[in-house]
Amino acid sequence: MKLWQRLTERLGSLPASRVTWGLVILFSVWVLLDVFVLKLTGGLAQSSYDTMVRARVFVAAPDPRIVIIDIDEASLARMGKEFGRWPWPRDTLATVLAHVERQQPAAVVWDILFSDADRLSPGGDAAFNQAVSQSPRSHFSVVRLPKANDGASHITAKALPGLWVGASARPAPAAALAGPVTVALIPPALPAVAAGHLGYNNGYVDSDGVLRRYRYLEPLSDGTAIQSIALGVASSVNPLAQQEILNRSAGAAKPMDELIAWRRKAGAYAHLSFADVFAQAEGEKPLAPVPGFAGKIVIIGSTAPSLHDIHPTPLSSMQAGVDSLATVIDNALHQRSMRELPRWLQAVLAIALCVGLALWVKFKSAASLAPALLVLPAMLLGISYVSLNGLPFFVDLHLAAGLALLFLAVLRYWSTLRRNHWCAPLADTAQPIAVWAWERADAWLEAPLDRLIDALEQHAPSCRIVVCDAPPSGLRWPELARFVAVVGPQAALLAARAQLEPALRHLALRCAEPLLLQAAPAREQMAKDVISAWAMLQRTAAGND
Repeated sequence: MKLWQRLTERLGSLPASRVTWGLVILFSVWVLLDVFVLKLTGGLAQSSYDTMVRARVFVAAPDPRIVIIDIDEASLARMGKEFGRWPWPRDTLATVLAHVERQQPAAVVWDILFSDADRLSPGGDAAFNQAVSQSPRSHFSVVRLPKANDGASHITAKALPGLWVGASARPAPAAALAGPVTVALIPPALPAVAAGHLGYNNGYVDSDGVLRRYRYLEPLSDGTAIQSIALGVASSVNPLAQQEILNRSAGAAKPMDELIAWRRKAGAYAHLSFADVFAQAEGEKPLAPVPGFAGKIVIIGSTAPSLHDIHPTPLSSMQAGVDSLATVIDNALHQRSMRELPRWLQAVLAIALCVGLALWVKFKSAASLAPALLVLPAMLLGISYVSLNGLPFFVDLHLAAGLALLFLAVLRYWSTLRRNHWCAPLADTAQPIAVWAWERADAWLEAPLDRLIDALEQHAPSCRIVVCDAPPSGLRWPELARFVAVVGPQAALLAARAQLEPALRHLALRCAEPLLLQAAPAREQMAKDVISAWAMLQRTAAGND
């Protein structure tokens, strides 16, 4: 305990400039290490970001063209009576695809993998392969495996040309088609699917398992790139939107994961039961009306929890993957991007904030920052929230807000230690002392007291301050708190009087002549002497009036 007391006394005695700029250096080093090396707290604060997403005021409406044919639990139950458990024979999928394709949709997107042949129903595979060969609007998913496995793969652009960016719109570079670059993924098993429009459909979640970003394309070492299924759909439905995404990613050597601009709620897009669409395709009456698919972007996928295509997002802890896919396709078609500030810029903003706070303390006082302890972080988070409501950049100020809160809290704690030091009894009581009384128009609260301490620190470091302390509930007698006394060795105080007086004149109304005492009295007697000096000051002021 004594060691801690000595430490706090030592901290309280340090000059304000040394402490504030020392904190700036310390926090700046921490920010640089955190953002560029450790990556512990820098960047997106996940929980508060998710809260902001759910609380947005301005949210883009879902594209009415997007409709989801949903393999939901009801479809599994109804069709299971005839076809058994999922996966059903693929001729059921062929029936639905042919029915949708006849209506000329804008695109048919399969959020289903066809990575294995159906050995129990080869006829179903043949029927589906035939339907795919007659469906130029279909887009199929593949699973991208970790990039570290690329060297062990044999899959090149020749094998799956529809996966490479631009392959459907213009030929890929000859070097890419014949080159040795390979990509590790789970390829389609059916020939017509492998020859069609392809795109990886991976969900790259954050460290907490929540999906917040999407990767539209992935550059490869030979200068080419493979596309996501969302980018593939954009290339067919809105080539200008595809080009805008390519322009954003131009020159990037690494994949660019963009924040997803979510809709208002998790199930924002129209859902049709797969069983109803299948019944209509078979000429039967569906249980619910099935609208036409002309000009629609039809996504075929599952929301059934038993099929495990469920993952948490900022909108829901149980969001179906097909809804997330619909969202990123919608964003791609309408060029809705939500880019983030670079990590280096986040570091610069956080450090600049610390420097600004240090300059404020230098020209004002640490006490004047008390209201900013909560207001400043809240304001920074408010800027982040506003940027989520329509700006193309998410101005992520979570790091700056957290740093400001910590910086201000440390500074406020040190400011308390500092006042404790300068308002403590004199350490040297062997020599004669002087008591110099001052009166202020209002109470000597934290801000003017800090300015008084600044003056003593500069001109009379051996002197101390006697002031009426305010209780935690506030000033009960503000009339008494208008008085303060500077006490210290006579020689030191009188020598510094010429320098102190101009500074104190800006803080107080009047002062008395210093009261000279032959020796430093005990604490109780010191209190009486100080009160006597204040009384003398009042009598002098009354006489002058």
